[in-house]
Amino acid sequence: MRNKGLVAGLLWLLSVPALFYSATVSAVDLRFSGFGDVIYGAAFGDAPDETAEALFEQDGYGDNPVNMHEGFSITGTDFVVIADFSDNMRFLSEINLQAARSASSEIEVDVERMFVDYTIKPEFNVQAGLYFTPIGYFNRFLYSRAWLMNSIQIPDLFEEELNMVPTHTIGLSVYGSHFLSNGHSINYAVSLGNGRSVAPDQAVYARDSSTTKEFTWLVEWIVPGIKDSRIGLSGWMDKIESFRLDNIGDVATTDSAPRMELSEVGINPYIVWNTGRLSVLAEYVYAKQKDELNNLPKESYTLNGFLAEVALHLNRNRVHPYVRYDRTNLPKDSGPYYGLREDGGDIERVFVPEFEAAMVGVAYDRTVHNRLKIEFIRHFDGVRPSNGIMLQSAYGF
Repeated sequence: MRNKGLVAGLLWLLSVPALFYSATVSAVDLRFSGFGDVIYGAAFGDAPDETAEALFEQDGYGDNPVNMHEGFSITGTDFVVIADFSDNMRFLSEINLQAARSASSEIEVDVERMFVDYTIKPEFNVQAGLYFTPIGYFNRFLYSRAWLMNSIQIPDLFEEELNMVPTHTIGLSVYGSHFLSNGHSINYAVSLGNGRSVAPDQAVYARDSSTTKEFTWLVEWIVPGIKDSRIGLSGWMDKIESFRLDNIGDVATTDSAPRMELSEVGINPYIVWNTGRLSVLAEYVYAKQKDELNNLPKESYTLNGFLAEVALHLNRNRVHPYVRYDRTNLPKDSGPYYGLREDGGDIERVFVPEFEAAMVGVAYDRTVHNRLKIEFIRHFDGVRPSNGIMLQSAYGF
């Protein structure tokens, strides 16, 4: 997440356990890892939706849609540090040197995760700090992890610059596993933390003015195998306190804009199935935002989206041909919330395009630390050119 608004209080809070244990632990075991990639992309053809293209050119956010690659680019590099304070307590920090998605070409310092984890017993454990919400599979395991992904394109559904699904929170999470026979298990997680900000692409790090908190949850069945398979159901509930802008292109100050209040409920079923030679990933998202002040044109607004990927694993699991399909359906004119952007006390409503595309490609594990990919993408909806091709070198260590 962006480092804007990250306050020293969070760092102090997360350092308390380390200070507490300093009297009894002579040394802290540190583990370090990282992820990153380099991409070359080319796009050609007209946009599938000329009306949406005109709206984006006039009132879109940034020069290009997020994750549209032309020429050489980098997504960024994640650095993960884990400090083991004791056998049942650790601290994790993930810092991302991230290339700005669309508004500029600067490198930003983002804090993705920063939490203390208390392992009490398999059935009950606690996290406190900044962490990924327990929603879905892609958000928790693959986002910003090009080295672990078969495909290249980051789904719009889980892109934090759009934040259609709340991907991060600061709060308290309880999670655990209940083990069944033959290696099967049931995982669960519940989280209570800071919810949405006045604009979806921002995060509430501290001083959350909302009177309510965001509740997220997950239940999944783990099926053992060469790589574990899982079937899960997750979701969230939140209340959004923001500002009403009636039309795309409207700009106002947060002091003058009328208030808007939305209750939000989302659900995300998913499946990850692995047979050794074949893997399948499928996720569906449905979210409904309801007007609580009765001052919007409609009573409620819905978003839904879907992604599915099927991959083969050949040549001793080094070659991975795959096909993938993504789709997002937003409310008309991006709805009253998804298009809001706030900067320095000014708030504006921009146009956020929908996304529908199919991808086909091959990933090749050159070494255990390097995955090379080539991908062709065909857009059926939205403002991106109809066709694109990308090459990626992804690494992990």
